[in-house]
Amino acid sequence: MLTFCHNEHPPCGGFENGYRPKLMFLCKAEGEEAAIPRVMHKHDERFEIMFIMRGTGIYNIDGRSYQVKEGDLLIFNAGVLHDEHPEASPELLVFSCGVEHLKFEGLPLNHLTQRSQVAVMPAGDYGDEIRQLFYQMWVHISSKNVYSGEVGNSLLSVLLLICRSIWVQNRQVCDSNIAALGQRIKDFIDDNYKDEISFNVITSALNMNRFYLAHVFKSFSGYSPKQYQTRRRIGEAQSLLLSTNLGVTEVANSVGYDNVNNFHRIFHNLVGMPPARYKRFWLTGQIKN
Repeated sequence: MLTFCHNEHPPCGGFENGYRPKLMFLCKAEGEEAAIPRVMHKHDERFEIMFIMRGTGIYNIDGRSYQVKEGDLLIFNAGVLHDEHPEASPELLVFSCGVEHLKFEGLPLNHLTQRSQVAVMPAGDYGDEIRQLFYQMWVHISSKNVYSGEVGNSLLSVLLLICRSIWVQNRQVCDSNIAALGQRIKDFIDDNYKDEISFNVITSALNMNRFYLAHVFKSFSGYSPKQYQTRRRIGEAQSLLLSTNLGVTEVANSVGYDNVNNFHRIFHNLVGMPPARYKRFWLTGQIKN
């Protein structure tokens, strides 16, 4: 029996004309040692997507806290602050990739969704297909064979269109009232995180009752305002350690810490290792002293 299936789907606003997504990198985090927290940070120049193949974790994306599990897709639009805390486990396996030149019709550059939509979604029926797409991209990119980059970009386009369709079909949005108030608090802290901002400073600036403010922000982000400010500082410190030649003391001062010993202690508590060892791990892959 010979059967044909005609592609009769009408165009529905895919990639904008003149743009084609480009795969910048692939990352595979596997095993307990790979579960190093990447505290609050953002990427202005790219979009990132992550797939939890095995494991769990707590991720904060644009101020909203998500408990993620196997089969979940996570999207990080350009310029969106996010906090990654995978659960340390020998079973952990997470794939992620960085993307540039992503442009869907009606959305800003390097965005897959509107800001009002949730940033985590179960892959559902697409789970096996997405798993295979990541594996195939990994095989082709790591092989460095002829056309491997082109194949990787083509597989990436398929992945992004599937993910876009998942978000379009579901259209889940954040709770508007809590999100709006939580966003106001988050934006104020983001603008002033290097300064010593007390609880009273935040409540006065936003004209909000302190108990209501604390409740709203905890519900929205999963953190108290002080915890969020601390994570914002340490996340920026991680970025500076990886992208500049600044020494640890200079990094500490740059993110608002006058006492470098205090910075060391807080960094170690959040990341699980001292600043210098963290930088060495990402540069060399070696976590030992």
